[in-house]
Amino acid sequence: MTTSPRPYQDTFRKDAKTKDIFRKPKHMVRHKLIEGERKERLKRWITFFRRNPHRLIMDYFGIVLYPYQILMIHALQKSNLAYIVASRASAKTWVIAVWALTLGVLYPGIKVVVCAKTLKQGGILISEKIKSLIENYPNVAREVKSYTANANNYEVIMQCGSTIKVVPSSDSSRGNRANYIVVEESRLVPKDILEGVIKPFLEVRTPPFRLKAPYNHDKNLIEQGIISYITSSWYVAEYWYSYVKTCIRRVVDGDETSSFLAFDYLISLYHNIKTDEMLKNEMADMDVVSIQMEYLNIPAGSSSKAYYKPKMFQRTLSLAFYPQRAETYDSKRNPYQLKSVEGEIKIVSVDIATRGGKANDLTIISIIRLIPLLGKGYERHLIYQESFKGMNTLLQAKRIKECFFDSESTFLVLDLQQAGISVFDVLSQNTVCDERGITFPPMTVVHDTEYVENNLREELLGRTLGLGALPVIYPIRASQQSNSLMAAALRSSLQKKLWKFLKAEGDAEEFLMRTNKEFRKDVDDSETFAFFMSPYVNTSLLISECINLDMSLVGGMVKLTERPGGYKDRFSTILYANAVVTDVLDKELLKESEQTNDLETLLAISYFG
Repeated sequence: MTTSPRPYQDTFRKDAKTKDIFRKPKHMVRHKLIEGERKERLKRWITFFRRNPHRLIMDYFGIVLYPYQILMIHALQKSNLAYIVASRASAKTWVIAVWALTLGVLYPGIKVVVCAKTLKQGGILISEKIKSLIENYPNVAREVKSYTANANNYEVIMQCGSTIKVVPSSDSSRGNRANYIVVEESRLVPKDILEGVIKPFLEVRTPPFRLKAPYNHDKNLIEQGIISYITSSWYVAEYWYSYVKTCIRRVVDGDETSSFLAFDYLISLYHNIKTDEMLKNEMADMDVVSIQMEYLNIPAGSSSKAYYKPKMFQRTLSLAFYPQRAETYDSKRNPYQLKSVEGEIKIVSVDIATRGGKANDLTIISIIRLIPLLGKGYERHLIYQESFKGMNTLLQAKRIKECFFDSESTFLVLDLQQAGISVFDVLSQNTVCDERGITFPPMTVVHDTEYVENNLREELLGRTLGLGALPVIYPIRASQQSNSLMAAALRSSLQKKLWKFLKAEGDAEEFLMRTNKEFRKDVDDSETFAFFMSPYVNTSLLISECINLDMSLVGGMVKLTERPGGYKDRFSTILYANAVVTDVLDKELLKESEQTNDLETLLAISYFG
């Protein structure tokens, strides 16, 4: 009977001391050679793809890239500092998503952090862009182990241990660590957060082999932490522009570790991302400055003729005021009212338009808080501003009264030019508001005979139709001389830092997410989002209007002219309001303060005498 040989018995032999010594079989030797060849091939492919990441994206992922996107990927791959400034609709966020996935595959265990102004804004990268890539490209899906996209966390975990995480640009992000940071819309990220919170995220990626000799002390193998910036254009007065100039200067000086790229709207047209008609519709109601920044990719700055400079506008206010909404109207109190301070008053300022079809003619309603300051008059806080196309005078008068009474204002500043006098006539009557089931009382001109010429006051009193009309309206009948004086007064008050404005939209969204339950209840409700963000957006438009008014001297007087396609309606409301505050209310407050000081002095003399 023949027995089968012992498994691998031919792999043992006797040595001189009759000990069994293991000898690798031929097929195992061959396997080792194959493994060695495979490792060498992998090294070559990894090196090739790390040097040409667009080939991995196109050949492995199967994602088609346009030439400009290949250039963006190349700039991000080769640079320790990359700054890309691209217009709206140039697929910035999509490119970031593709690049983050590419890094995750090519560098196992890498920690990629994408920093955005708000978590919701940055979360689009994962909830929309990466999710779509996973669903449409099988090789992307096989590399992703899991992804999370909810209101509190946006993160991708890859099969090889790499992670992609989105964080907001706020103090709450402290403690995160990253090997590669992408700052999305970097123009919106505050400088103190960028320098004090985000940049400290960076640390060296240490793959396992770097922990072993002789690699652990080889400085040539250190992988530097990298930060890249991708944004749309913004104002040259903001800090982001100095970062752009620094990057460009490094490129010009021959620093091969730096890259700068810029793309305008023609990219989206050329590659059929947008059409001419789509762009025309998008730009139809935009001011010239916004078009310049968002589409032409030109940083906005005040010209040498500009009368108002960006640095004059202090955007420090977080809380905005809101008139009541019809669907949530409360007859007892406005839930959006701001808590008043002692001595505070509010004024509503209006610039009227009735021609709804005129491109650059809007009705603007502004609400300003006046906070008394010792010895300086009132500090002006622009807490609300809304705009709408011109409509009939009845509807405009009703909306003005809604804003006036909802804000518990004391005075109304109204331009009487053109349709303004017609709106005054309607304001001077009782106004029925069917939506609220109330009737607003009539209004008329103030009793102030020093500010309002007697003949104008008598004329307006004669036009007043309602009985017991409230004397709250300060009428403005502008002339070339008065416009010059008002423009100079506004510039002076801005220079004295007497004006404060609402924060930029990015800061506002973060603030509302943190403090406003109604806002964060349904972050995808576009109507709620627009309602709460509107005052902040209008503030940005106001500042754009102001800094793009060119000054000229005509007969020794200041004349301000908007640039082609520009607006001046928002500016007019704060111009008029500031004139009333400067010429009337400040003087009254300072007079009261002087009288109080005189009385205190008299009492002190009497007491010590």
